[in-house]
Amino acid sequence: MDKSKIKAALIDLEEHTIEEAHMNHEEFLAGIQLNRDEVVDIDDQSHYRASIEISESMDKRLHEHEGHLKIINEISFGPTDSVKAGAVVSVNGRCLIVSIPKSKFTIDGQDYIGISTLAPIYKELEGKKAGYEFTFNGHNFTIDSVN
Repeated sequence: MDKSKIKAALIDLEEHTIEEAHMNHEEFLAGIQLNRDEVVDIDDQSHYRASIEISESMDKRLHEHEGHLKIINEISFGPTDSVKAGAVVSVNGRCLIVSIPKSKFTIDGQDYIGISTLAPIYKELEGKKAGYEFTFNGHNFTIDSVN
């Protein structure tokens, strides 16, 4: 397993998400401007205020993903035998990459799911090694491997 490919894929995914979020936010902002040459009524003002809240939410999402990108770049993806940030952990046959929350993505035919160190399951995994067994949310798990 080439962890540099995993890191590169995570960076690409976040950069794409940031670019998309930025474009969507700019398009949204361009569409919500009030036309001061026309009569602006209470409904217009109300819609504008609601649009500002949506814009702030979009901006928050953009900054969240910029933070994710920073985290990825700061993590060492070097070899490890215990679960920590940058580790690839196989649990019950599923590969988790400890970095940022990320839905399933595939590299060289292998599926990965990103989890952050804030994920509830990470607290069970932290510092553990291959062979460790645990129960989480009523399900039994075994760490198959840690890289």
